Amino acid sequence: MMNNKLLLLILFSTTANALSFNEVSRRSFAQSLSRTCGVIAGMVVPTQLISQGAGASIASDVRPFCVVGANGKTGTKCVQELIGMGIPVRATSRSGVYNEGIDSNPLLSPMVCDVTKLDTIQSSIEGTRAVIFAASASKGGGTPAQVDNDGLVNVAKACIAAKIPHLVVVSSGSVTKPESPVFKFLNLFGKIMEEKIKGEDEVRRLYSTVEGATYTIIRPGGLTEDPGRGASALELNQGDAKSGRISRFDVAALCIEATYYPQLTGRTTFECYDADTGKSLNSVGASNILKQKSDPGDFRTGYERNGETFEKLFTGLSKD
Repeated sequence: MMNNKLLLLILFSTTANALSFNEVSRRSFAQSLSRTCGVIAGMVVPTQLISQGAGASIASDVRPFCVVGANGKTGTKCVQELIGMGIPVRATSRSGVYNEGIDSNPLLSPMVCDVTKLDTIQSSIEGTRAVIFAASASKGGGTPAQVDNDGLVNVAKACIAAKIPHLVVVSSGSVTKPESPVFKFLNLFGKIMEEKIKGEDEVRRLYSTVEGATYTIIRPGGLTEDPGRGASALELNQGDAKSGRISRFDVAALCIEATYYPQLTGRTTFECYDADTGKSLNSVGASNILKQKSDPGDFRTGYERNGETFEKLFTGLSKD
């Protein structure tokens, strides 16, 4: 019988010849591998075997990702995206059960992680290559203070202690603007926006003296269940002055892709939304409700970032 390494080499070589190794081909190739062979004789085929961007060499990092808050709407999309790319993932929740009904997938490892309990955090993140914090307050899952602030800080401390290379945090647009309509509305729910910015600030402080590990804080606009539109449809911004709408699938893609470009995304905080929905914070709430599109002459901050690929999208981000 052909051994695993030889079979993988043949499959990789024949398929790779048809692809240029940019980030688009990496993702499509990984998804193709996952669909066609998934696991070869019990051996995971990871996306890290494909080039991780222009000029990157083929890597052999097969460590899993950890998604904290995997049963939430955005966390679920992160898990689905990772599995679709052929990447092993620990889908964590307070119960340790992944609710999407794919527990039998060999790439998926449901695990317990209660962000209020450090021991469960440590066991779930140990040995991972990146942690995506997609948890947030819920009726049965803790208050904003417990999850969005203290829980995030607990995860950040655990990541630093365990030397996890990259922590990606899903936060919220408008979080620094208490006078904005979006902040005022969302903050009615347990002062969640106040707790989110406290958590963000502490993450930045904790990592300010850390070497060998980094973080990225992503502030999505109004979240939708629409299909993802990809990097070319998105816009990044900094300064928390502009927002819009964005698919949870695109947020998940940003979370994952950010870990492939730590030189660009490390120690950064940025907002994200569909480029054709971008509005000032004073008008974005109503615009999102009415599903309006922006006009070319609409408000601009001067910090807009656009690109055909995620690498280009991330290029030029300012460090915190």
